[in-house]
Amino acid sequence: MLSLRLAAIAALIEKGDVIADIGSDHGLLPLYLAGKGYSDLYASENKKGPYNRLKKAVNAYSSNIIEVDLADGLEKLPARINTVVIAGMGGDLIASILSAHPHKLDSVNKLILAPNSNAQTLRRTLNFIGFSISYEEIVEEKGQFYEIIIAHNKPCHVCSIETKFGSYNLRNKSETFIKMWNDVYEQNKRLLNNENLPEVRRKEILEEQSLIENVIKRGEKT
Repeated sequence: MLSLRLAAIAALIEKGDVIADIGSDHGLLPLYLAGKGYSDLYASENKKGPYNRLKKAVNAYSSNIIEVDLADGLEKLPARINTVVIAGMGGDLIASILSAHPHKLDSVNKLILAPNSNAQTLRRTLNFIGFSISYEEIVEEKGQFYEIIIAHNKPCHVCSIETKFGSYNLRNKSETFIKMWNDVYEQNKRLLNNENLPEVRRKEILEEQSLIENVIKRGEKT
């Protein structure tokens, strides 16, 4: 029987999802999905002990539809995988797993993530790597709360702005925040007066000026 957390994750998996369960532990999720008719599953662990335990659990089920791998995170993720599940780890660790092999995410459409801490760090990383959060829920189990995040491989148009300025700062716009970016704006104006400024650098500065005008200056005029 699945825990409430794993049951909630399983309920978010759809037909057509080709699942990889990273850090699968005893393989409870892929074994459950195999019993539900999913025919192409991948489960991995990054240490020999947990890997051997996972392999034993899968072999006991006599399943030949779950590929078991000894791999570090997404290192050996097959190209056929379109949905990655990572659960039961801290948000920092999940973020580092996603960031370590970004090219492996090119063919991944959906991430189902259940951090047991530091969900904020994970959300920032998802924005940074070009995934947009489409759904979140919280599961309570034995007095503990677990956050579940679904993100799709679709860059958020405001990601770059939030990465540059900070989403909290954008919401609050303190006097110090405004002052700092006004100073940057004035410094950039002086740099743009330099006729010897390389064109690539000039373009970067002009793009930054446009962002500052939209985010800071426009707000001052209203």
